Amino acid sequence: MADKKEVKAPKEKKPKTVKKLTAKKLPSLFKKAYTQKQFDKKIVRKLYVPSDKTFVTELFKDSKDKKGRAVLKIPSDAEFTKKDITRLKSIAKDIAKNKGRINYVSFIAVAVVIVAIGLAVTIFKNPVAKWGIRSAMQGVFGAKCDIESVNIEFWNSRFTINKLAQASSDDPMKNIFQFDKLDLKFNLTQLLRGRFVSELVEITGIDTNTDRTVSGELPFKPEPAQKQEEKTDSTGFYASLKEKAGTDTEAAKNAFAELFAMYDPSKISENLKENLQSQKVAKEVEEELKTLVENWKNKPAEIQKSVDDLKSKTSKMASLNVNSVKTAAEAAALIKEIDSAVKETNSAKNTITSSLSSFDGDQKKVKELQKKLNDAIASDKALLNDSLSVLDINKSRALITDTINQAGYALLGQYYPYLKQLISYAGSMKSSSSDPEEAKKANEKAKETAKKESRRFAGRDVYWKADPYPKFLLEKVHGSGKGLDINATNISSDMNRRGEPWVIKGIYNQEKRVHNANLVVDSRSSSKADLITGEYSGNNFPLVMDLAKKVSSAGMPKFDGLSTIGAKLTANEDFSFGINGKLNMNPVTVSSAPLEAETANRIYSNALSSISTLTAGAKVGFSPSKGIDMNINTDFDRLLANAIKSVADKEMANVKEEAMKKVQDQLGSSDGAQKYLSQFNDISSKINDSNKSLDSIKAQFESKKKELEKKAATAATSAAKDKASSALKGLIKK
Repeated sequence: MADKKEVKAPKEKKPKTVKKLTAKKLPSLFKKAYTQKQFDKKIVRKLYVPSDKTFVTELFKDSKDKKGRAVLKIPSDAEFTKKDITRLKSIAKDIAKNKGRINYVSFIAVAVVIVAIGLAVTIFKNPVAKWGIRSAMQGVFGAKCDIESVNIEFWNSRFTINKLAQASSDDPMKNIFQFDKLDLKFNLTQLLRGRFVSELVEITGIDTNTDRTVSGELPFKPEPAQKQEEKTDSTGFYASLKEKAGTDTEAAKNAFAELFAMYDPSKISENLKENLQSQKVAKEVEEELKTLVENWKNKPAEIQKSVDDLKSKTSKMASLNVNSVKTAAEAAALIKEIDSAVKETNSAKNTITSSLSSFDGDQKKVKELQKKLNDAIASDKALLNDSLSVLDINKSRALITDTINQAGYALLGQYYPYLKQLISYAGSMKSSSSDPEEAKKANEKAKETAKKESRRFAGRDVYWKADPYPKFLLEKVHGSGKGLDINATNISSDMNRRGEPWVIKGIYNQEKRVHNANLVVDSRSSSKADLITGEYSGNNFPLVMDLAKKVSSAGMPKFDGLSTIGAKLTANEDFSFGINGKLNMNPVTVSSAPLEAETANRIYSNALSSISTLTAGAKVGFSPSKGIDMNINTDFDRLLANAIKSVADKEMANVKEEAMKKVQDQLGSSDGAQKYLSQFNDISSKINDSNKSLDSIKAQFESKKKELEKKAATAATSAAKDKASSALKGLIKK
């Protein structure tokens, strides 16, 4: 068997010796001797942790000082472990820091600051506050803001504004709104903590659209909010607006002037001027006629001279009295002379005919030119009739719709900056409160601060409760006026801390007019609702829409009447929004600034005055990725087109007559052609007259020849009879 191994007994561990330290290692605070009173004041009262108090108290023993007085002191031969010394050093540091529950130096400093603030507010509060409020309001609305007085009662935690009236930038003699008094009570304690908290804001005597006695126009014209926003816009809204509405949203198409151009005689003639063919044709005809007249202008005189010469040569024959011829021989002689004159006449005729061989061709050409000119004039008159055709309703409706859309784009661009500011502010609250990275950083910073500042303080009972006060909070706002009641709750700068969204509600009830408006802004990180939701509904509300103030286009209408409106708005932190609205005005008065042309203005004014109702609907949307989408539908285009057609039909006869006179002036530019045509016709007439004169001379000679021949025959017969009679008488005599 193998020998068993010898098992050694385990070594006993020596007890660990604890190193002891002498009293020399104690903090200086604990090396001193104290009377009982001193010990209680300087040490015991500044120990807030019971175990620390017991530990330190047991170390101090009764002793005597050099003068034999009773004192408390840690014995010099006392020994301590390293852990005890470390604990005592920590306790000594806490005692040094815990100088009491009140830091009198800080307290005095804070008191001095509060007194200084109070004095400053007392001296400068009202003028500075009044100036600041007025400047802010004028900056937002672009018109004067009148304030009777502002009063801040710092110690009473109260702020008051008396009689505020905000003028309109569109109509300086009107106030957008006014109120008699705003009374605000704030929390002074929270104000000293850097927070503005008000439990109640009361506004009384609210009224809207009131008259002013003094113009509200500012001596300087602030840059419109739209222009300011366009410079810094990063959402792509204004780029999309320009793409949809054109580069200049203020310059709409002249739809109404264009629509009524067909009823303006001056415009008609001006528009037709470029299309009138008779002007061009008349110039061409004039040039050709001028050449022909130049070629033939001397011919009538030449022919007439030949005729005159012929008349001179044959004047004897022309003046011959056939009755004076007695004998056949005399008649025969005269016939020979007439034959000679006829021969000369035929020769002259042949000469003239030979020289006028091309005149017939030119006459034919002149007739063709005259026909060409007449056809051009007839075509222009037909064009005039076409231009004065009955109003094309579809065309006019398209023009009107285009112009109304332009006004819609202009309004959208004008008010977008205010919506964007609201979205931006609400969105910033949501992003800051919902960013987990920011929350993590804030938590780590708080832990680090707590770690650095951790020390032993007096014990106290702590109840964990959420702090409900953000840096800015209006718990409740109430406004009232003539039939007007407005309530707002939880208007805060941090909805997560407050736990509630903004809610603003208003109702207007006066003279059978009931209007409701609600606005909810919800930036809570836990909420799934739209960032902004707004609704409005109302009836019998006096409404004035002057589109001419939004779009500089001739004939832009102004609507003034009682309205029923419904609208809903939604918006989110990416600056996308949607608006859906309906409008019905009944009764409504429609008017506009005068159109330039008298006839057009008469038709337009009569047409507008015949419209008594208006309905409209609008859907507007925007997102940075898709841009603007707007659809406005209204029956105004149909109503106006039908009204214009009805009125214009009655005016058409007068318009045609007046326009015809205007266009006739344009056709008058053919006078040059008519002049040369007249001259050529005169040449032709003179040549024809000369030819007729020759024919007349020839006919006269031939007539005289026939008479002479007849006279000769008669004379011969008479002579023969006389000769026979004489012969008979001679025979008889023989």
